[in-house]
Amino acid sequence: MKKQHHQHHRHHLHLLLPLLFDGTTPLSYLDHNLRPKPDLQHELAHLASNEFSPPLSFSTLEPGKPVHAPDDVRHLLRSLVECTSPLIEWSTDLIHQMGYSTYKELFDNQILQMPYIYKHYIDKNDTGESFGTDGKYTKELLEKHQRTMAFWTEADIDDSISTDDILLLSMHGEDLLDMDKLVPTVQRMFDFEDVNDVVAFASTIRDFVAALPEGGGNPLLTVNAIATRAARRRDLPIDGLRDSIVVGDGVLRFLEDTGLASSGPEFVHAHEFGHHLQFEMDAAMRSSRYAGTGGYADDGDARRKEMMADAIAAYFLAHDRGGNMGEEEIEEFVATSYA
Repeated sequence: MKKQHHQHHRHHLHLLLPLLFDGTTPLSYLDHNLRPKPDLQHELAHLASNEFSPPLSFSTLEPGKPVHAPDDVRHLLRSLVECTSPLIEWSTDLIHQMGYSTYKELFDNQILQMPYIYKHYIDKNDTGESFGTDGKYTKELLEKHQRTMAFWTEADIDDSISTDDILLLSMHGEDLLDMDKLVPTVQRMFDFEDVNDVVAFASTIRDFVAALPEGGGNPLLTVNAIATRAARRRDLPIDGLRDSIVVGDGVLRFLEDTGLASSGPEFVHAHEFGHHLQFEMDAAMRSSRYAGTGGYADDGDARRKEMMADAIAAYFLAHDRGGNMGEEEIEEFVATSYA
């Protein structure tokens, strides 16, 4: 989802200034002799700058470096003053609650991407999916998913695209509290020499997440929604993966907290489904160039990709055989797209 950039005078600098100077980041995968897997870095970078991207940029910060020098925070301060949105304000408040250095540790150690990596690469199935707190959005989203697949299958009059086998998956921060899930996730994300180092780092992550405000239920752990296209060889998925839409509990929490829960979840789903149409139509990428990258186009194409997904979502949601939304609902999904 795109963030609307504009001048805004009600920012939260008075809350964040103490947090920008709060010292070191003791949690580090380097201390456990782990190295990020090179084959995942493009995908993880995409996740870190996706529609629901972190509200503060860490591009000028080095992992493990104390955050106290003016040069380190100048970019952060400028971005907060000049660029804000409901998502940034909501996320900023949550970061304030946990502490800036804590959030930076989550970012530096790729913990924010771990719920997705578990769901996409480790779990690999869509049985028993639960969306939102206590599964409150499960029935709604699963029904909308089936209706959306049927709509676009019927619209494909020349049978040139395939959108009838896309998984709808849920993403939970609580998975980071389960060692049976967390250990294989760390193994998938990092190269290592001794599996005991993996177990030790996973144990540290589990304890770190448990100590967060709301623990594994902290919405910052899963404030994302992703359309994922399985890497292909000779046009067939490899590694047992399937195309999917992964929706994090944190996204649904954001929509609730900002008054967009009525039609917001349906727009988020329709937007991500729009990316799958792009994948099929080769509208946002050239398959030979991006083969094996999880279906992600390069950064220079990102804006066009997002705008086209918005347009596809809007067409479906306004169509009388699709979302059949009225004027008020359309106004809400427009607000969601600019959150």
